[in-house]
Amino acid sequence: MLRICFTAEEFFPLPSGRLRRIYEVGKRLALRNEVHIYCQMYPGAPREEEVSGIHVHRVGPPVLKASSYLRRALSVPYLFKSLLKSGDFDIINTNWLFPPLPSYLAARLRGVRIVLTSDGILWHHLCGLNLPGYGLLPKVFGCMVEDVDVKLNYDAYITVSRGTKEELISMGVDPEKVFVVYNGVDIQFYDSIDVEESHEPSVCYVGHLEGRKNAFDLIKAFSIVLKSIPDARLTIAGSGPLMGRARDLAEALKLGSKVKFLGSVGFKEAARVMKSSHLLVLPSLVEGFGIVLAEANACRKPAVAYDVPNVREVIKDGVNGFLVKPRDVSMLALRIIELLKDDRMRRRMGENGRMIVERNFTWDRAAEETLKVYKRIIGDA
Repeated sequence: MLRICFTAEEFFPLPSGRLRRIYEVGKRLALRNEVHIYCQMYPGAPREEEVSGIHVHRVGPPVLKASSYLRRALSVPYLFKSLLKSGDFDIINTNWLFPPLPSYLAARLRGVRIVLTSDGILWHHLCGLNLPGYGLLPKVFGCMVEDVDVKLNYDAYITVSRGTKEELISMGVDPEKVFVVYNGVDIQFYDSIDVEESHEPSVCYVGHLEGRKNAFDLIKAFSIVLKSIPDARLTIAGSGPLMGRARDLAEALKLGSKVKFLGSVGFKEAARVMKSSHLLVLPSLVEGFGIVLAEANACRKPAVAYDVPNVREVIKDGVNGFLVKPRDVSMLALRIIELLKDDRMRRRMGENGRMIVERNFTWDRAAEETLKVYKRIIGDA
């Protein structure tokens, strides 16, 4: 049995792809190992609790929102102190953005092996894009922190895609230390959600409303879709700093009740939205993996996404969805229309997606491969 420690900025009650990975992998590892996670404190959350066999420790002052960079940074000394006091772990697995440095220092002082899991060098990509919602100071600071995080000499790196692996190697990381472990989907969870598919042609977006996710292009494309399919519906599940702008755009395009904004939703409600829709659209310009694409495929729904790195590892154009040239709103609309009008093609792509998920993207597989990385570097000690 191993004593495993995850460090991350967020854990329950906040929903995110990174949180989902830590939770799903962690609870599986906890069946035969002792698993802890150290994360930031959030209002209303207990300092200590056990979630699905994972011992959760929240440290530092409460973080009110993701943009509270000062409060997020203030958790660093608390995390460092907690890891030094917590006892001996066999492995520490750290995650972006602030936890890696204190985790690395504590691991080296305690003589513990440490792994960095990367879901992409987000801030480096954002610096090259002119997107709303990201100020110059956060972008510069984010790039600086990513540079520090990557250049620390970890015992191993886990990436969620081959593209992310190549990013780390381009930044000077030893290729022999980098292991690709794809994100997964809890297939049984999605199968347990009992909801009928909408009788109206339905499109959904599930995700954070921020610049890189680029929901604006979907709203614009949907206004084109309505000219061909007047009874179509768009459901946007998620909140974020650009929620107001997204609503304003829908109003300016006179979409009215054709677009429904649900705000922040939990995993179960997000699954209900995907299963009741005919397809999912993710017009992201930057993704480390695009876990919602695999989740839609698990629901036997095809996905339409922009053809950007890492997304291509999930969606195969014409097989389990469509890939569209980034920023091509007209083609995005055309692909949505094709899928809504062709039931046979849509269902075939949905079934293909389900088979791809069952073969490549399961949490059982992710947990098994993660454990292999741990044992490999512990064995090299």
